[in-house]
Amino acid sequence: MVEERKGFRLSRRLLLGTTVVGGAMLWGGTTVARLARGPSGQKNSGRIADIDGIDLAQKPLEGPPAYDPALPWLTKGGNINDASGLSMTPVYGVIEVSKEDHIASALAFARANGLKVSVAAVRHSMGGHAFDDNALVLDMRKFNKVSIDPAAKTMTLQPGARWHDIQNLLHPRFAVKAMQSTDIFSVGGSLSVNAHGMDHQAGSVAGSIRSMRVMLADGSVTTCSPAENTELFRHVVGGYGLFGVVLEATLDIVDNAVYRTSREIIKSDDFPTFFAEVLEPNRAIGLFYGHLSTAPGNFLEDMIVYRYDKVADQPPADQPAIGEPGSVGLKRVIINLAKWGSLFQELKWFTEKTLEPQFESCTVARTTAMGEGEACLVTRNHPMHDSVPYLFNDLLDETDILQSISSRGRPITRSSRKRARSCATRPCRCSTRRYASSTRRMWR
Repeated sequence: MVEERKGFRLSRRLLLGTTVVGGAMLWGGTTVARLARGPSGQKNSGRIADIDGIDLAQKPLEGPPAYDPALPWLTKGGNINDASGLSMTPVYGVIEVSKEDHIASALAFARANGLKVSVAAVRHSMGGHAFDDNALVLDMRKFNKVSIDPAAKTMTLQPGARWHDIQNLLHPRFAVKAMQSTDIFSVGGSLSVNAHGMDHQAGSVAGSIRSMRVMLADGSVTTCSPAENTELFRHVVGGYGLFGVVLEATLDIVDNAVYRTSREIIKSDDFPTFFAEVLEPNRAIGLFYGHLSTAPGNFLEDMIVYRYDKVADQPPADQPAIGEPGSVGLKRVIINLAKWGSLFQELKWFTEKTLEPQFESCTVARTTAMGEGEACLVTRNHPMHDSVPYLFNDLLDETDILQSISSRGRPITRSSRKRARSCATRPCRCSTRRYASSTRRMWR
């Protein structure tokens, strides 16, 4: 009888232990699956208040004008948001632009009815930069034709074209000269903020512009360039759409050079010297970028500098199409876990610093591209062809935005590290008021 009771107690413990372990595995698997899941739709966290707590939304129009049935309305009235999910804005309506006449007709309608006009595409200029309250919004995403002139090494395109699609058209012979370090943006958005990217020699996108055709508020069309109508050119590039609507732009393109990739871990305080003595004088370095450590143990102390040294002017003739980023789910889990605290932030930095190099693959065969060198080889298009899908998630109760922790191009100092630590190590919640002012100043 005693032995039976003992066996029963052991069985009960085994059952309890199995239940606990099974529950933990189920919870862990469900949690990992949730963190790895891609977005099921656009996030919409409403609209944050300004830093003083006053709601930013303006009053609706009194006696709004009737909608012109001749215009290609995408929506009449309603609300739109940007990539942050924090800028819900009531608008008069959204017009789906697919040809130049749509823009002219929309501007004429706005002038006749006293409406504000905003220009938007993928809406990654956050903080309400792509639209305004009660405005007539021109959605440029289908205004996206691209043509390439191989002899002149230029491309002429409409502003709704995305860099991702442009790179697919240029590859394998040509590459973009200047763009952001990720390819999710539209050309019009990049022109409107005069964006810069990984090519420090090319500088910002303004340096790659041959000319632009621009429609002004009165409906007239003019051409501007660094040598023609220069004042208008300087205002349109970086002007957030305030000085005219870009109809098309002709931009320089370059050869799709082959680079040897390498990486170096340095102190962030040493970067200005590293740039001046290593990166800037070496004309063979075509691209570079740096990642700062966000691990609490050495927050902003260390950084990884990724550099790309040219080894050939053109890739092999049988170069395949550009691949998409890999291990998206794993990367997304690591990034989302880093919001949970210092342990996971340390894990994220360890992964990038130590494990990531073990999984990098060459996209150009060494024997085909060149006869020497053991480092990984890529074409110019490959590091620039990153749509960062791992940064987008299905965590509906939070949002992630770009936040500047240094201003006016000054190097990050120890005092600014201390100020930045408290907010950069926490997830940006949609209800967090402290992010309001920085969101309104967001430029890309």
